[in-house]
Amino acid sequence: MSDIDSFSVKINPNTKFIFSTSGSANSIQKHNSALQKFGLDMVYFTFSDPITPDQYAELLKSPISRGGAVTGKDGLKSTIIPFLDEVEPIAKKTLAVNTIVNQGGKLLGYNTDAEGLKAALSKGINNSNHTIKTAVIYGNGGVSGVAYHVLKELGIKAVITGRNQEKVNSKKRDLGIEDDDFRGPYDLLVDATPISSQADFLKAEGFKELITHCKMVFSHNMPEKDNKTNHLQKYCLEHNLEFIPGSEMYKAQLIRQYKLFIGDISTEQILENWNLEAS
Repeated sequence: MSDIDSFSVKINPNTKFIFSTSGSANSIQKHNSALQKFGLDMVYFTFSDPITPDQYAELLKSPISRGGAVTGKDGLKSTIIPFLDEVEPIAKKTLAVNTIVNQGGKLLGYNTDAEGLKAALSKGINNSNHTIKTAVIYGNGGVSGVAYHVLKELGIKAVITGRNQEKVNSKKRDLGIEDDDFRGPYDLLVDATPISSQADFLKAEGFKELITHCKMVFSHNMPEKDNKTNHLQKYCLEHNLEFIPGSEMYKAQLIRQYKLFIGDISTEQILENWNLEAS
């Protein structure tokens, strides 16, 4: 029996649950270990079964729920929005919610990915020797809209593309994007897909040309969290291509997410209980 299989938590009638649609057993261990260090009567529970947005909203609205994380599975970050009572401006603008808080039976939607991505890109670019003026976002999921608006905030001209141009065009229409029709090569490649988990990621439509001509790569996907190979990161290391890991985004968004779930808690406490280093 592995450590994850044997991990246990205590619950009682007052215990509040933080749910997630990630389905990662590793997440259960890490989140619950941190919650125990905080001394909170909360339990983190993740599941891999398909769930519709209305079903997830009802679950998160239940008295036992403090809220939940929303992953990009089946477009849930966008389809959940109509079932929420309030949504913060950046989440409305990017059409993506990744954090939902149950506030007295009302569901409040947030996008902590935006803060995380901005922190990761700013740090990566500032620590590099490159001047980044243009970027291409590969993918049409929830992260792509966030990336587009974050890059604009950073003064970087961005374009969205992907394997399915019809879906990309639909995403751009939904986001109201009309000014991203310019050709590369691009300075920065932002991968907003899960292809870093795939050994044959270079076969993804148009990806090889993009990565061959860019200066830097960022990928939000972190297969290494589940002890799997990050093939995109491995490729960048082998080709001397600067890589900004998704862990930098994850750390910043995690800090805001925990402050939303828990309330009065410091950044230092979160970093300590997660065994993370300050940026």
